[in-house]
Amino acid sequence: MKIKTLLCILTISIFTFTSQAQQNKKKEKSLYYPVVVQFHSVCCGVPSEKPLTQFIGSFKKANKIQKITAIKISPMGKEGEYYLAFRLKEMDRKQKFLFRNKLKTITEKMKDKGNASVEENMNIFKSELPGNVKFTNVGW
Repeated sequence: MKIKTLLCILTISIFTFTSQAQQNKKKEKSLYYPVVVQFHSVCCGVPSEKPLTQFIGSFKKANKIQKITAIKISPMGKEGEYYLAFRLKEMDRKQKFLFRNKLKTITEKMKDKGNASVEENMNIFKSELPGNVKFTNVGW
């Protein structure tokens, strides 16, 4: 009988803890980004962002955009992993579409040291990030 009671209390405690964690997450405001480039390490660091910066420079010029900004979210790991989160507020609908598609093409080729990937419509919760993460504005 004691084991059943103990199991019942344990089950209720787990349910209560999970429910509270979900409620806290709902209360926390997420940071929304339409497109995020994630730099991943395979063993020895992340790929160079040079192809990305070259693309951004040519995209700005071709579309007559003065400045493209992003938020660098780092460190995301022990080997230099980080995110570049773009809000795309400086672009119209067509430019956003073109920018996202070209980002996907470029990141597929970024495979030196590590790799890069594109995540669309990403909600970031600060509570889910490593404790030492910093948000830095970057611009091209």
